[in-house]
Amino acid sequence: MVLAAIAPASAQDARELFLEGRSAYDAGDYDAAVAAWTQAYELDARPLLQFNLAQAYERLGRLSEAVTAYRLFLDGTEPDAADVPMARARIAQLEQRLGNTAIVLVGGPEGAAIFIDGQDRGRLPRPDPIRVEPGSHRVEIRATGYATFSSTVAVSAGQQAEVAVEMTETSGGGGPVRDTTERSGGISPIGLAVAGGGAALLIVGGVTGGLALGAANGAESSEGSDADRARTLALVSDITLIAGGVAAVTGVVLMFVLGKKTDRATAVAPVVGPGLVGIGAHGRF
Repeated sequence: MVLAAIAPASAQDARELFLEGRSAYDAGDYDAAVAAWTQAYELDARPLLQFNLAQAYERLGRLSEAVTAYRLFLDGTEPDAADVPMARARIAQLEQRLGNTAIVLVGGPEGAAIFIDGQDRGRLPRPDPIRVEPGSHRVEIRATGYATFSSTVAVSAGQQAEVAVEMTETSGGGGPVRDTTERSGGISPIGLAVAGGGAALLIVGGVTGGLALGAANGAESSEGSDADRARTLALVSDITLIAGGVAAVTGVVLMFVLGKKTDRATAVAPVVGPGLVGIGAHGRF
């Protein structure tokens, strides 16, 4: 009883939806036609509705859905029906177009991962076309040491869209960092040089001090040129001895502090200035 009461109403609703879809199709509103005919098929699964849906899908460029609708039509209709040959021909043509719809990737680092719409599609280089459905697609190329490449590309049915992959290396992607340091046997050559310079200054200071003492003993009085010469030599001796002592201590410290790791870009040079005589060292540590 219940089924008998519903069936006629469902069939009538399906017919009204069919007519609504046909009007929309004739007016060029293919989305509305698809919506109406889909509802009509749910109420009354007539194969011809799938044939109509397939044509509307074609107009919208939804070729995969068109193929599916044509196949549903063939599965539900008689083999000798009038529209069967056309449905089969359209399936063959649409599948050929779908097979030619692809994205072609050009360039990019070897071994980079290819992702299209979030799906892993292999690695670069990829000279063969990557089969996709018609429409818009998100392309991402990922590789260690490179900034991710991303692009959105629209692919028309039966066409191939070429995407030029250009990726820039990140700071960590230029290969291994070269170690520019040298390792010594435990004594830094810089420290050794500074300590040696300090020792030399101490010797010079000692000699100068001796000369100052001799000049002072030979001076007849605290005034005059001999006395002035003695005072000058004494001052030079004091400065030289202080500088030599500082350099010697610094050199000893550097020999052990820098003994394990020293940089190649180092330099040692004498330093001479007002009130200062010594050896200077500079470099990258």
